[in-house]
Amino acid sequence: MIPGDITIAVTVFDRCEYIHQAVASALAQTVPVRVMVVEDCGPDLGLQAQVLARFGSRITYHRNSRRRGLFDNWNACLDLCVTPWLCLLHDDDFLTPDFVEAMVEVAARIPDKGLYHGRCHVVDAEGKVARTTPALPGAEWQAADPVQVALRNPVCFPAELFRADFAKALGGFRATSLFTGDWDMWAKLALRYGAAATNRVIGNVRSHNTEGRGTTRVIRNGKCYGLTLMQAKKNVARARQQGKGLRFDRRLILKSNPVPTRFLFENAWEFSPRMLSYNYGLLLQSRPPHSGYLLLQILARWLGPGFVSAASKLYRVRRKIGNRG
Repeated sequence: MIPGDITIAVTVFDRCEYIHQAVASALAQTVPVRVMVVEDCGPDLGLQAQVLARFGSRITYHRNSRRRGLFDNWNACLDLCVTPWLCLLHDDDFLTPDFVEAMVEVAARIPDKGLYHGRCHVVDAEGKVARTTPALPGAEWQAADPVQVALRNPVCFPAELFRADFAKALGGFRATSLFTGDWDMWAKLALRYGAAATNRVIGNVRSHNTEGRGTTRVIRNGKCYGLTLMQAKKNVARARQQGKGLRFDRRLILKSNPVPTRFLFENAWEFSPRMLSYNYGLLLQSRPPHSGYLLLQILARWLGPGFVSAASKLYRVRRKIGNRG
């Protein structure tokens, strides 16, 4: 891998307030690469002229002739990419200046993989760091265990780089996906071509309180963990086809990846009765990571799904009061 082999594709639809920061971060790499913006036929007809006025010939700009949706717009990026390697950068995220440098470094240390990735800061609307994704145990560079990638998505946008031709050979991203179209591809790449990671923080992913895109709505309506478990089941089936001894066990997955209490507190108040019951069941099956989680499980088991919804409503009220203060 050399820098000339890399393209960073900034994807955008209608969330335009951060796109200049995203594009600037792609152009500010310590090692320059190709940068393009791929707009999914958004409602702002002046966006292209605005972006090109600021960045000029340093980027290429493509506007889809029709709306393709989040995951199929990634396929548009694949179609437009003329280099072996591609990074997908969402309009509201931004890269650290050493992203490309880190990817070239890990590829030199662990060559011939189809996917490379690193760690991210999670930032708020103003760009303030709220937390950082966990570090990998052990060495600074690590080859990924494809079986583990099949069971849990380790890749945080935008800290990813993958072989565009490999992704095309695997059929591209699943355009009809509601939530896990990214993990679907990462698992296929890892199982077929291998993956590796670095412990360097090389990206910033923005967290929003607003409903936003379709994937955010899936989180807010409570369907995300059901879709995640379905994806894990698909990944396990692929792994078994390749002769890897793996089976799908929902309880085992929930032991290592319990349903986050923050997810329930922030969203359960507006779940439908069916989704409330489903996520309540996942809560009870999760392995408690600490005593507070265990207490929540005990109260939920005693008081039922309505307790989870009521706790979520109380959390929301307290947060509103805190924001006003």
